[in-house]
Parts: sequence; C-alpha cells; structure tokens
Amino acid sequence: MLYRLVYVSTAREGLTDEEIGAILDVSQSNNHERYLTGFLAHNGRHFMQALEGAREEVDAVFSRILQDDRHFGVVQIVGEQITKRAFPDWAMNYFRADDPAVGTMVVRYNDPIDSLLPKDTPRELLHLFTRFLHIESLTP
Repeated sequence: MLYRLVYVSTAREGLTDEEIGAILDVSQSNNHERYLTGFLAHNGRHFMQALEGAREEVDAVFSRILQDDRHFGVVQIVGEQITKRAFPDWAMNYFRADDPAVGTMVVRYNDPIDSLLPKDTPRELLHLFTRFLHIESLTP
C-alpha cells in the first residue's frame, strides 16, 4: 500500500543554503534506500514537501521531520492512500521559488509553475503546489 503525506512548515531564521543542501543530500540518500519519493518546495521562509511510499516509511520520516529544529510550525495538509506515485523518479526533487537558480530543477523564466511537476501529477496535488509556489514566488 502506498501513502502520500504533504506538509508545510516555516524555516528557522538564518537557515543557510548549505544547511538546505545537507537536508537534500541526506533526504535523497535515505529516500532512495527506503524507496520514498517526493518533492520539496521552498521560498526562503516556508517549505512544502510531499513524501510518497510505504505508510510505515513515510510515517517514520515524518516523525523525524517533526523533530528537526531547522524548521517549525509543521502542519500536515494531506495524508492519503494512493495507488500511484506522483513523483516516481524523484528520491527528493527541490525547487526554491524565491531563487529559481537554486535547486535541482531546470526552469525557464516565466514558465508556468505547473511545468515543474510531472505531467501526470494528480490534479489536487498539482493545485496545492501550484498555489504554494505561485503565492510564495510573488513574495518580495
């Protein structure tokens, strides 16, 4: 059985690009070993992350996320059983909305935000991330 969890949180003041890089390195390695997939969006202040995989693995990772002092105010907004992964090829992809040059995704200026996500992303998940990225990318 596959499970998807999506949460939002607020980055700790002063969180550096190096610390975010460390998060991504560990996440990609650990997720690959546990066959978890996902997407992390960040705007310099807030995060939105989706995790997919076996329920017990997703729950274990989310428990560690809740204890991580690099962010606070973690709110789970989705927790659902799924039949198909939205991010099957991404151990953990990353996009920084306030600086599109930072991250693992390649985006051209003025590309629609939904072009970041796989074309068969479930509509409700696409809507969540599109709203988050659009709103956050407009923040000065």
